[in-house]
Amino acid sequence: MILSTLSTSTIEEVAEAGPTAIKWFQLYIYKDREVTKRLIKRVEAAGFKAIVLTVDTPFFGTRHADIRNRFCLPPHMTLANFKDLANVPSMKIPDSAASGLNEYAASLFDASLTWNDIDWLVQVTKLPIVVKGILTAEDALLAVEHKASAVIVSNHGARQLDGVPATVNFF
Repeated sequence: MILSTLSTSTIEEVAEAGPTAIKWFQLYIYKDREVTKRLIKRVEAAGFKAIVLTVDTPFFGTRHADIRNRFCLPPHMTLANFKDLANVPSMKIPDSAASGLNEYAASLFDASLTWNDIDWLVQVTKLPIVVKGILTAEDALLAVEHKASAVIVSNHGARQLDGVPATVNFF
């Protein structure tokens, strides 16, 4: 299974609940690289087998239902992996007519990812890096050149970048 960065269960809870399951961790890189490093260290300590770097979400798509409903997590739920990090705010009810998820992502995720970020990840973890969000053969080759162990062809279900061609058109 692949656990989301934004899970409402902690890395450790999932590891404990599925001790024999093969677990990967889906990672968004935070603007504050120390936050990202801390997540990676916890994932390693919990016995996860790979980091799945999501690159097909430079920004969150316009989710009309989320905006209409001013989506945020219900009060009884939290982004569990950040409970102990004072410098990472939780998702809150948006001040404007927006989505709390969009505001959270825009304020904390690094949208300026480059191939150098994969090089950086390879330096901070011994886990294999799987790059999720590859849409062209050229990018697949570049990912491998930058020491990715694997790629996942994905357009994030076309929910993030709705003008992106279907993944069936690639390779």
